[in-house]
Amino acid sequence: MAWATFAQLRRKKRERRRELIAETARELFAQKAFKEVTVREIARAAGVSVGTIYNYYSSVGELFVDVFLENGREIIQLMDEALEDRNPGAFRRVCQAYILYLSGNIMFFQIMSHFIIGGVLSEDARPKLNECMRAVIDRFEETVRLAGIHTNTRIAAHTLFSALNGIMISYIRNPDGISDELKQHTFRLTDKMTSIFESWNAPAGPTQVK
Repeated sequence: MAWATFAQLRRKKRERRRELIAETARELFAQKAFKEVTVREIARAAGVSVGTIYNYYSSVGELFVDVFLENGREIIQLMDEALEDRNPGAFRRVCQAYILYLSGNIMFFQIMSHFIIGGVLSEDARPKLNECMRAVIDRFEETVRLAGIHTNTRIAAHTLFSALNGIMISYIRNPDGISDELKQHTFRLTDKMTSIFESWNAPAGPTQVK
């Protein structure tokens, strides 16, 4: 029993150290492109040795993927929960859930932005991140259908993804989060954006001749 308890304590200690390394790396990845972050820099900021980091990760790229996918899984789960009741209202819930998550996780938004802009990853890493991004777009494609959009749904999904990320751009340089007032403003902008998408297939009104 004592050996079992000792083994559990070692596992917990190892997991806490991994979490410390990942959280430190997350902060650095949010500040600059991950290709500019070094293992030595992460080790110094985390207060561990370079060798300790290599006990958990084989490279900075692998660490970046771990950090990215952890947040990616969280945001996908929130989107799935918003989609559980597949009625037209789910469209707004998904958009609100996405903005709510990003507004509370500015560092992840910064990391995601660095990746989208064109970070260079290994051949093994990029497919994992691309798969995560496709999963997010898949959820957006499903939700635009719930909004009544049935043509060019993939284009609509990418447009919605870009529009929602655009709402967050103003806050990308504030890793500590945004104020309640600004957060409410993002929700108002999101509500306006969803109204625009809900009228995607609406027939155009009469053309005014001036």
